[in-house]
Amino acid sequence: MEDTPTKPFLKRYQHYLLAALSALLLFLSFPKANLFPIAWVALVPLFIALTHATSWKSAFWIAYVAGLPFFGGLLLAIILLYPYANIFATLVGYLLLVGYTALYFPVFAILMRCVPVRSGVLFPLAAACIWTALEWVRSWMITGFPWGSIGYSQWNNLIGIQASSLVGVHGISFIIVLFNAGIATVLMNRQQWQREIRAMIVPLILTLLCFGYGAFQLKDAEPLERAADTTAAADAETLNIALIPGNIPQLQKWDRHQFPRILQRYINLTHKAVNKNPDLIVWPETAIRSEALTGKWPTYYERFSQMLRDIGLPILIGTANEGETIAATIGNYSESAEKQAWKDVEIYNRVLSIAPDGKIHGAYAKMHLVPFGEYVPLANLLPDFIPNFIQFKPFTPGKTVNLLPVFSVKDKTKLSGNGLGPPYQEATFSVKDSTDPKKTVIGASICFESVFPDEFRRPVQKGASVMGIFTNDAWFVGTAFPELHLSMAPFRAIENRITVFRCANGGFTCVIDRFGRITTPTITPDTDQEILVTPVRLLSATKRQKTLYTRYGDWFPILCTLICIGGFGTQIVLHRRREHSYL
Repeated sequence: MEDTPTKPFLKRYQHYLLAALSALLLFLSFPKANLFPIAWVALVPLFIALTHATSWKSAFWIAYVAGLPFFGGLLLAIILLYPYANIFATLVGYLLLVGYTALYFPVFAILMRCVPVRSGVLFPLAAACIWTALEWVRSWMITGFPWGSIGYSQWNNLIGIQASSLVGVHGISFIIVLFNAGIATVLMNRQQWQREIRAMIVPLILTLLCFGYGAFQLKDAEPLERAADTTAAADAETLNIALIPGNIPQLQKWDRHQFPRILQRYINLTHKAVNKNPDLIVWPETAIRSEALTGKWPTYYERFSQMLRDIGLPILIGTANEGETIAATIGNYSESAEKQAWKDVEIYNRVLSIAPDGKIHGAYAKMHLVPFGEYVPLANLLPDFIPNFIQFKPFTPGKTVNLLPVFSVKDKTKLSGNGLGPPYQEATFSVKDSTDPKKTVIGASICFESVFPDEFRRPVQKGASVMGIFTNDAWFVGTAFPELHLSMAPFRAIENRITVFRCANGGFTCVIDRFGRITTPTITPDTDQEILVTPVRLLSATKRQKTLYTRYGDWFPILCTLICIGGFGTQIVLHRRREHSYL
């Protein structure tokens, strides 16, 4: 008798409990839990719950119960930005972002009401197409936010994600949802399971093909212990890079008085790395204040230029600097710039390629900025108090995809003397770019940009031989966000079959090979290791073969979107014809 009140309650709200269960299972498949096999069944409870929906409104709320806790848990780190921003602003931003991203679940549920549950293989195929189309739309709608795409849950499932080179991460989402929907179809029609088992045939075949393709690709991959060994493949083109993440806490990065100590830390770590004979030094996003590069702060400029003289190596360095054009060399500070109104100055988040003589031979400015973090969307249409309330100088997006040439000093014995001057002009430099089979250029992706696969492939299309992710994840130290950001990098490597190195202040610094494998130790703020010097395999200009994804980008989710538009358009036309026939 005691259980009778409980049973009606559970029965009445079982569909909401099932939806919440899907949210929990999906959440556990992502970092930090990383229980990726769960994703292959995580949506089954949601599909079953939607069979209890009696209208599009009930379908909306059932699915929203799944979307809200999933994205609420996944994006929780945004609230923790309050040390760097107003707590009210971060809380409102968090609630708005969770509310928006969770909306894609009920939109999916409403569209799925047009697909009969007892439609056999059509149900899982329709579910996979609709889900993939919505994930793709979310990746560009309102500037785009692809965090939480179900394909990313598989970043540790190397055999299952090799097909990304063909269909991208969205294609992996398609396979996972297809498999989930196939299982759900059989369970929802279990009284007629012998007939409905056919709904699992296509999901099983495509899943096996996906894993079979992965096994085939990995079959010829060299063992991990040899992947980073230059002597293991003498014919491979390599570049020995030194990654210097620094791992400076964000509050210290903002404190101008901390800059001398920060700069000295980077200089000390760079000298330490030089003992291991790298070809290139890499500092992360916004590692150095632009005033130390332009000479506006002479003391710190001298420290940096002295380091260049001492190491005699090229450096890729992240900085935020002013102006659309880049000076030919560092140290070009103009006092006339001081007279320009602060509000009229354009600031760019850049990576610079600086040769040992101080010349700037390449620059890339971040093109896809973070909404409300680096700029205010529609700022011209908003009341003045809103941009002022956010209290930061917005960045200006870069306009072109520029590759970064690497410069190798052939004769370091000539790199002596005081100052960046004549002794350097006597040194012999070899300029490396993609126009010559013996030359190399590096593609740069700055922080948030690396989560957009269609944008990441553009430097590879232009001839990049290796890709670098320059990021500052110190905003989210202690949360799942740095690992969530890391989880996207293996997909970028596989999609383009290119080596990717990450230099991350406050995040995960490592190298990922073209099969999505992390081939080096990972450096974080919690590790004892502070620098990473390792060879990276370069794409050969003579043997370069662009993947299907590099060539055509998001062709697969676009195809899914067109299929959805065609399918729903046909249903609308047929429905109207039936209405006219009754008149």
